[in-house]
Amino acid sequence: HKRGGAEPVVENVHTTDSILQKKHNPKVAVALSAVLPGAGQIYNKRWWKVPIIYAGFGTSVYFICRFSQRMVIYRTEYRNRMQEHFDLLDPNLANYDDESVLSMKKYYQRNMEIAVAATAIIYVLNLIDAAVDAHLFYFDISDDLSLQFAPYLQPSTFSQPGSLGLTFAFHLK
Repeated sequence: HKRGGAEPVVENVHTTDSILQKKHNPKVAVALSAVLPGAGQIYNKRWWKVPIIYAGFGTSVYFICRFSQRMVIYRTEYRNRMQEHFDLLDPNLANYDDESVLSMKKYYQRNMEIAVAATAIIYVLNLIDAAVDAHLFYFDISDDLSLQFAPYLQPSTFSQPGSLGLTFAFHLK
């Protein structure tokens, strides 16, 4: 018995020689995704999720770079104004007063921080998705699963009146 976690799921693979045991372990899926995002999804045979993960990372990294560049422009402008380096001022920002420049710097800094947080969230969701898919790797989603609702009428007896209800029936293979 292993300590500290769920037992790996074992699948019997039939071959012409013998029966091999193949383990599909959620810990492996998470470890792979932690080292290389999307690798756990490939391990879980969910290749179609990898482009979605990298599109999320690409988009968030693009916004980090974009907002960072704009924040540096406004931060540099504000510092030059406060240190009275008038020869270093950006002529494109001449129409902005000091408070507007500072406000724009804070705006882009906040958006950059949100984009960094979004990148971290995408990374964590990548790990969670790998773990959940690995745990549900052998989950049966065939048409043999069904949930049925049926009315239920209990006939009245000598000591109790009849009752009406709803029956839920969950059928597995």
